[in-house]
Amino acid sequence: MALRSLVLSVILLLSGCAGVTPYQEAGDAERPWEEQYTALLAADSWQLKGKIGIRTASENNNATLFWAQLQQHYQIELTGPLGQGGARIEGDNNGITIDVAGEEPLWAATPELLMEQTLGWQFPVRDLPYWIRGIPAPGHPFELSMDQQHLQKLVQNNWEINYLRFTNRNGYLLPEKLIISRNDLRLTIIAKEWQIQL
Repeated sequence: MALRSLVLSVILLLSGCAGVTPYQEAGDAERPWEEQYTALLAADSWQLKGKIGIRTASENNNATLFWAQLQQHYQIELTGPLGQGGARIEGDNNGITIDVAGEEPLWAATPELLMEQTLGWQFPVRDLPYWIRGIPAPGHPFELSMDQQHLQKLVQNNWEINYLRFTNRNGYLLPEKLIISRNDLRLTIIAKEWQIQL
């Protein structure tokens, strides 16, 4: 049950973004925010390895995270502590499939629909692929808190995203640790390895 809750939380990370080239190590001069925003907005192919945690009023779960995005196609694999359990999430514009070890696969036309059917509440799913790259989603008002070229906090669609650490990839700052929160829901994502085509 805990793994299914975590898997459904990862659905929040899906939809709307998506080749992968090796990155350069930190040390490159940071690019101006406007240049970073334009490049990261256009980036639709990337891989992320790290950890994800979700905390609600009643649960606290975490898992190892692997997320590969190639344009509109995504594949996400989750592994519980010490390799326990496991889940694979795969989808594109034609639908999403979730396969949790020992359970019947789930399918829906969109991540939003699957969340609504399973959890009974909605989330700005299409914004998250932008937030995880450290930029606001286009088409919605937002507020930024900056420290020079470093984004510290983003508020959009009544959600607060705090950026605690960044890593420098060829002069572009990519989030290394971020917390997405609203009311009793808190998602923490720690990126241990980014590969992104910029």
